Amino acid sequence: MKAFRRFAKKERAARLEEVAIPNLQKNDVLVKVSHCGICGSDLHAWLNHKGYESVLPEVTFGHELSGTIVQSTVQDGKYHVGQKVVMIALQTQHDPSDPFCQNGLPQLSPRRRVQGLHLDGGMAEYIAVEEEFLLPIPEGLSMELAALTEPLSVAEHCIENRTSIQKNDRVVVSGPGIIGMLCAISARSRGAEVVVVGTEMDEDIRLSAARKLGFETIVVGPQLTPLCKQVEEKFPGGADALVEASGAPVALSEAWRSVRPNGTVTAIALYSRTIDLDLTQFLRKQIDLRTSYASSKPDYLRAFELFKNGQVNAENLFSNNDIHGVFPYLCTTCTGDGTSPSNCFKENPIKCNLQNICQTSRRNKQGGTILLEYKQSTDKF
Repeated sequence: MKAFRRFAKKERAARLEEVAIPNLQKNDVLVKVSHCGICGSDLHAWLNHKGYESVLPEVTFGHELSGTIVQSTVQDGKYHVGQKVVMIALQTQHDPSDPFCQNGLPQLSPRRRVQGLHLDGGMAEYIAVEEEFLLPIPEGLSMELAALTEPLSVAEHCIENRTSIQKNDRVVVSGPGIIGMLCAISARSRGAEVVVVGTEMDEDIRLSAARKLGFETIVVGPQLTPLCKQVEEKFPGGADALVEASGAPVALSEAWRSVRPNGTVTAIALYSRTIDLDLTQFLRKQIDLRTSYASSKPDYLRAFELFKNGQVNAENLFSNNDIHGVFPYLCTTCTGDGTSPSNCFKENPIKCNLQNICQTSRRNKQGGTILLEYKQSTDKF
């Protein structure tokens, strides 16, 4: 089978490879991948960024997936061949003696792992998954949309567990990438009034999509009115809550300016460097500064409910594009070195069919391309 794999612990060391279909171990299920998303963490690992030292030197990427069970080693298991499933990405084998398992936070256990970074993931035709980390796709939910369950679960964990957002709250979501947009959807589903913030570079794609989803937007930039003043015009006295999903250090360090006294700021983004944070400014307004990390099974189940209730509009979250638009200079099948620009998908779609890794190879409109999303995580906010 084909798989998109990291082959060395260095920058851009990944390529499409022909590998064997996974051998199943005890309690494993073999899933034929239908759709697999490309997460920002895949990009960070591909670029060998700081904070991703634990990623295996050789591993198949991909953890946002949907697929169909084709084989199982589990006797009297919960699932059957032909059943459609999604995978819980951040995995901790249940142990009743683990305090994080006891408290419903398995994603914080030191035993945790991410399938797609610490063991082979879903950017492949097939993936082996322990049955414990599968969930059945609800009836009527498309395989394409089901692949968004993992990022939507991350947003659900943030809004449900790491903010105090409730009906009629005034909320700012900073960063209109896929996680930011899903946080906005999650907050709105609870009755909050939400405005989405992005840069001038976001205007044509990301913020345009946000408006199609029914959100008001704010554009920020070096020559534009500061965010705090634009928020004050929209929410006199400041927002009740701000969710920082851009990954821009200055967006977090300046968040206190846009939030009312006794409000909350929750950081859900990953930051590529240390942030210079003036805590005194947060303290003087008694702003509750929180973080949110990953998700667990209850968050996935709430994500399913959002899908069921029609809260997530796929047409405004996806656009068709082959994987070269997301990982430029990636294909080694044709260039041989993984560093040269390649038009091989158009020239030889059979030899270089990266779309077979992820049947959709669709990227979210908010991202433009994942590489662009990363470049925008700068101080130009």
